[in-house]
Amino acid sequence: MLAITLVTAGIVSCSEENKKSESAAANTPQEKQYAVFDANDNLIRPKDYRSWIFMGTSSTPKSEDPNVIFPDFQNVYIDPVSFAYWKKHGEWREGTIIVKELLRAGDTNSSVGRGHFQGAHFEVAAQVKDSKRFPKMHNGWNYFGYADFKKNKLNETSMPLGVKCSSCHNTTAVDGDVFYQFYPVIQAAKGYGDGNPENENTRLGLVADYKYKADVIDFVKKQK
Repeated sequence: MLAITLVTAGIVSCSEENKKSESAAANTPQEKQYAVFDANDNLIRPKDYRSWIFMGTSSTPKSEDPNVIFPDFQNVYIDPVSFAYWKKHGEWREGTIIVKELLRAGDTNSSVGRGHFQGAHFEVAAQVKDSKRFPKMHNGWNYFGYADFKKNKLNETSMPLGVKCSSCHNTTAVDGDVFYQFYPVIQAAKGYGDGNPENENTRLGLVADYKYKADVIDFVKKQK
């Protein structure tokens, strides 16, 4: 009877360990490559990116600047594996893909007051870090866009845009490639490690007299 009890206990123990392992695996992003290329190094238009990690939104309405490059809104997403890597290591892994979805300006009125609200989607763009595929690009980053305004549709693939985009990123992005100075979610996650920064009870903006003071520049300096 004792032997049977021990065997049964062992089976239960193994079963519990397996369940724990399965649970941990379910909560851990798989080492998946989200950037898929064809034989000519054209990036196939990313799928399901709205279920990725939401980096944030930039608003650049033409009413504020008639010469703005990307009007009027940009919703930005990063693949979950690369976000997890960024949070652990504080740097971009090879294969990182960031997708920017552009939207037209929408309504300017709401129940809380006048403002700038999102309208219809019209463009999908992406940047990918792939140093082997693009060895001549700064840190291996290349850029892609899918809107065909003549046909009013999105293309299935995009050729690399190269210096057409990198010239701006290299001179104005905070780390030479990614404009994460405009995305507090990414700032807070940089090298955070285990856990998630949104669970902290502190917030930089939780002060009555808050004024933007180039927080990210000071943040980056502290990381160096």
